[in-house]
Amino acid sequence: MGSFETRKPYSISPPQAGHFGMFALTPSIQAFVMKVDISFPQIYCGGCFIKLSERFSISATKLPDAACAILLSDPTYHPPSCEMMEMKEIMEGERILIEHHLEDFFRQEMERSSDEPLMVELLEALREYTLRGGKRIRSILAIMGYKAVRGDDLDRARKASISLELIQSMLLIHDDIMDRSDERRGGPSFHRIFQGLHERRGYLGSAERFGYNMAVIGGDLAESLGEKVLAASGFPPERVVEAVRVQSDMIRDTGFGQVFDIHSEVRPSWSEDMVEKVQKYKTARYTLEGPLHIGAVLHGAEEGQLRALSGYAIPVGIAFQIVDDILGFFGDPKRGGKEDLADIKEGKRTLLITKAMELAGGEDRRLLMETLGSDHITVEEAERVRGIIRDCGSERYSRMRASELTVKGITALEGADLEDDVVEFLKDLAGYLLDRA
Repeated sequence: MGSFETRKPYSISPPQAGHFGMFALTPSIQAFVMKVDISFPQIYCGGCFIKLSERFSISATKLPDAACAILLSDPTYHPPSCEMMEMKEIMEGERILIEHHLEDFFRQEMERSSDEPLMVELLEALREYTLRGGKRIRSILAIMGYKAVRGDDLDRARKASISLELIQSMLLIHDDIMDRSDERRGGPSFHRIFQGLHERRGYLGSAERFGYNMAVIGGDLAESLGEKVLAASGFPPERVVEAVRVQSDMIRDTGFGQVFDIHSEVRPSWSEDMVEKVQKYKTARYTLEGPLHIGAVLHGAEEGQLRALSGYAIPVGIAFQIVDDILGFFGDPKRGGKEDLADIKEGKRTLLITKAMELAGGEDRRLLMETLGSDHITVEEAERVRGIIRDCGSERYSRMRASELTVKGITALEGADLEDDVVEFLKDLAGYLLDRA
């Protein structure tokens, strides 16, 4: 028998055919390694066999109903802790419930408009676009904000939380118009949906203009539906009013963040402080703070509880955006959800770029200036840009900054008057968001 602590890999030799062993993962959890051979190693856990890889570093993780030992293909990989896996399972369970409520909401809205085919068509397009993908992190955080202040009507909170998915659709639709993007979440952007419809039906006039016009209306409709969800959530009126106010402030701040972002693309210089301001308004307040506060005020959160949630959300949200930018440059584009070097092509002044412009030498800095905002960057130039970002220290600096901010956010939860389980969830979420890159 061997024991080890969660989060720290423990190496063992490759097991022999027919080997049977037991590993104590924690004082209260054991997993049985059974029927192992070199070609088909596996473990028995929670009533089922799980196939494993062929190289052998052992670590702790957690399945829905039991803990187990997993043999990993990469001995250098640090797998998620038991708590991290539990956090992911909670998110997946909530995602399913949130999407059920979204489906139900759209069905009711389409039934109300059933005598107007064009309205149903627009609603159906918005339903498909909203449900096409996404982790539902904003809705989940609204639910967690509600639970954090000890709210217990979780089904009502979930129904209210879908307002954030509708707001998300509005912002993505309008963002794709501004960026002239053709795709979103593996499908056509909203304006492209209606541009294609115009072309297929042989309508008169410009298909492109029709698509943009319908997308503006679709985004406006999504925002109004989001407000309706909160207004009809059934919580006490004074709490609903406060939640609507928080959501309105969140949308306002996201707009300000977009203003800062647009200016960053056209100004010749841009400071690190301004980069962080964009990240604070456009990501941290929108993705983390706003959703947590909406859920919390629906259960009458006190000012100290909201301050603690903000102390967590703002730094972790900024770190989340820094990691996204790193993934955009160095991660798998499919994993990061972005086109390779999209930020350079769009001219976005991320922390990676801003710091590189400060640290890089003359020739390297000139190349960055030339490629920033260029749609015609070559493969060779892309590789050179990656090298500059690494060699000048910008990548290292950005990773360190993200780590510092994550620690700051987690520390803000210490001693807060918040539900313990939610605090642990938020800490694990912060670690997960940081470890993606």
